Amino acid sequence: MKKIFLALSMIFLLYATAMLIQTTNMDMGLAVFFLLGALFFIIFYRYNTAKELFYKYRKTTLSIVILSFLFAATLETLILTSANTDPGNVSGKIDSILVLGGGTKNNRPGAVLKGRLDQALAYAENHPNVTFIVSGGLGFGKTTSEGTIMKNYLVENGIEPDRIQIEDKATSTYENLLYTKKMIASDDQLLIVTSDFHLFRTKMIAKRVGIEAEGLGSPLRISSVPQAHVREYMAIIKSYFTDR
Repeated sequence: MKKIFLALSMIFLLYATAMLIQTTNMDMGLAVFFLLGALFFIIFYRYNTAKELFYKYRKTTLSIVILSFLFAATLETLILTSANTDPGNVSGKIDSILVLGGGTKNNRPGAVLKGRLDQALAYAENHPNVTFIVSGGLGFGKTTSEGTIMKNYLVENGIEPDRIQIEDKATSTYENLLYTKKMIASDDQLLIVTSDFHLFRTKMIAKRVGIEAEGLGSPLRISSVPQAHVREYMAIIKSYFTDR
């Protein structure tokens, strides 16, 4: 049993380290994996003490573990049931596509943002009259806004510049939607394109700012799913209590 905790520690720490090297971005999702890895290593290192504490507080420990799993399972269900990734499942007439920022690198869309833009382009292939709104502000240490980089990418891929509006002040999902609301007519039918795991929270915030919209998600690489989903659990909790 003791070696299981060492194995779990190595799995969590190696995954978190690999993702940090790959993304060069420390976030709450990775922090959770680092903390769990450290916790499992402490349990391995002080196994006898941990075993004594477990038996002393057995009911409390089991209750916390079970409730944590149930809570995570509930949030995961909400994320998965909202994660439409098929452009063909978007119903109704769409006037504008809103693409939410997702990170840039060297003035180019990062992997997550490229996925969102490509998904928007896939929808636009069969709907040539839709217009675009690209939303993303100036990140820390950046010289060009996400919105501008997103527009450049769409133009490179055949979208006429006059079909694209830029919202370049937003630094969060709440601001993406709040600022975009001022740019659309009250009767515009909007399609929000973001990552699949992000759709549930996006729709929740959209309703709070007064936007009714369809959603279309772009899938993540398998390796990024654990980090992104764990981070999203905490973001959903934060958004629920802060309205943002």
